[in-house]
Amino acid sequence: MPESRPPATFISDLRPSRVATIEATVSELEAVRDVATREGTPKRVRNARLKDATGEISLVLWGTEVDSVAVGDRIRIVEGWVSDYRGRPQISVGRTGKLERLEGRSGPAPR
Repeated sequence: MPESRPPATFISDLRPSRVATIEATVSELEAVRDVATREGTPKRVRNARLKDATGEISLVLWGTEVDSVAVGDRIRIVEGWVSDYRGRPQISVGRTGKLERLEGRSGPAPR
């Protein structure tokens, strides 16, 4: 039986308040920072840029995700949550999504 793959969406097709599956390359990584959660506990967060043939979008990485990718990695976000931040779409894994590294990984993730 052939391998099943979730349908992929291009970055240019992403719209806020929707769930999407995309494949893209990590083109930039910002520094990791700590933010206070609603409960008052700190949580690690990092912004990244994803790029495909149709455009770019911000990716927000939380918790253990911040160390899971490096610049140049090809990744798939399955059922990621697209939101609006200051008038621009951004994507995160959200509560039910999943981040996968694809073939062609550039090397170990930065620490």
